[in-house]
Formats: sequence, C-alpha cells, structure tokens
Amino acid sequence: MKALTMTQPWATLVAIGENSIETRSWSTKHRGPLAIHAAKGFPADARALCRQSPFREVLARHGYADAADLPTGAVIALACLDDVLEFGGSTLRDVRSRSAAGLLPAHEADFGDFSPGRYGFALSDVRRLRAPVPVRGMLGLWELPADVEAAARAQAASCGR
Repeated sequence: MKALTMTQPWATLVAIGENSIETRSWSTKHRGPLAIHAAKGFPADARALCRQSPFREVLARHGYADAADLPTGAVIALACLDDVLEFGGSTLRDVRSRSAAGLLPAHEADFGDFSPGRYGFALSDVRRLRAPVPVRGMLGLWELPADVEAAARAQAASCGR
C-alpha cells in the first residue's frame, strides 16, 4: 500500500474527515488505497496554526485541545485517493462554493493551498485508526512496510468500515 506523509495538523484534519483535498506542489498517477502518515516533525509554525481559528475549533470538536495531543511519526488513517486535481484561477471560489453547499467539509478552503498550478489529492473513504501505528515516513508517495499495513488494515476492519 502506498503512504503519504503529512505534517500535522493536516494529517489529523484528513483523519477526522475535516479535510478531503490534500494540496501539494506535485501530482501523482497513483489512484487507490493510501495510508495517511503523520510526520514525526511538527514545525513551530504548524503548531501555532493549531491555536488559530478555524484550526483550533475544528480540532477541539474532535477532542484535540492542544497541538501536543496530535499524533506524530505514525500511520493514523487509511483512505482512497480518487483523483488528482490541478488548480486554476477559479478553484478556490469553487471549493468555497462546494463547502457552502455541503459537498465538501465546511473549512476545506481554509485547510489547503489552492493556488493556480498546485494539485489536490481528492480523498474518500477515510478510516481513522483507533491507535496510531508507528513508522518512519518519507517524502513523496512511499511503500508502507507489510507489518505496518497489516496492523493498520486490522484496525480499519475492526472499526466496522
């Protein structure tokens, strides 16, 4: 299974269903199963975002009172990468419109960089794991070790999804 390492709080925002388009500067041809990995590093500027609106309120609604509560260095969810979108000039307006209509999470536009020339990994069927599965991440898409994949799949299956 392929895995994607994400810095916090974005990894958790995907895992809790509050962010369904992960924005990147690069594209991929991969479609299908994808493990969501929370990076071990958690930069100060990303920690500071956790104390700002709307990050603070969204994370708190899901039981994360502080940036220190967010898991790092582990797979935290499984998802399906359905499509990769290339952003143009009207993308941000479209995302805001779809969020207002209830077709995307309410704060989708706040949690990504929808600048022209960037890409969005459209994720579905996100299944948050009960317990993070520790593993070292990598840049780009990478292959999840078989034992980590088995542990993550076992958790996802036991969640009834």
